[in-house]
Amino acid sequence: MIIRGAVANDIAPAAALMAQAYVAHFRPIIGAAALGFDQAHFEARFARELAELTVLDADGVSGVLLVKEGHIAMLFVAETGLGHGAALLAHGEAHGACSLEVFANNEGARRFYERAGWQVTGDYVREFAGAQHRFLRYEKPMIPARRQG
Repeated sequence: MIIRGAVANDIAPAAALMAQAYVAHFRPIIGAAALGFDQAHFEARFARELAELTVLDADGVSGVLLVKEGHIAMLFVAETGLGHGAALLAHGEAHGACSLEVFANNEGARRFYERAGWQVTGDYVREFAGAQHRFLRYEKPMIPARRQG
C-alpha cells in the first residue's frame, strides 16, 4: 500500500471509485440525485483538482483523499476494514487537514471520524444536489508540541 499524490493516470480509476461510492453510500441519503455524480463528473473534478488529490495505491487506486485548504473534501476507500481509510486520514492530518463535514445521518462515517479523535463543531443544513440536507462539521483538536528544555 502506497499513499501518494495523484497523477493524470489516476483520474479515471479514482473517478470510478467515487462514482461507485456515491451509488452505494449516498443514494440512501440523497436518493436518485446520487446518480448524477457519475464517473464523468468526478473525472472533470479530479482533472481540475489534481494537485490536491491523493490516492491510496494497493495494486490500483483503492482510496481517494481530496484536501482543500486544510478541509477534507473527500475521503473514500474501495473496501472498508483494511485500514486504508485510517491510513488516508492520518496522511491528511499529517499534511494539515483539520476539518471535514459529513451527512448527519451517515452513521458509519461519523463513527470512523469520532474513533480517530475528530469532534463535532457544527450542525447545520445546507443545499447539496438540489435539496437541503443536515451536515455535521468535524474538527480535529490540535495537540500542541511539547517544549524541549
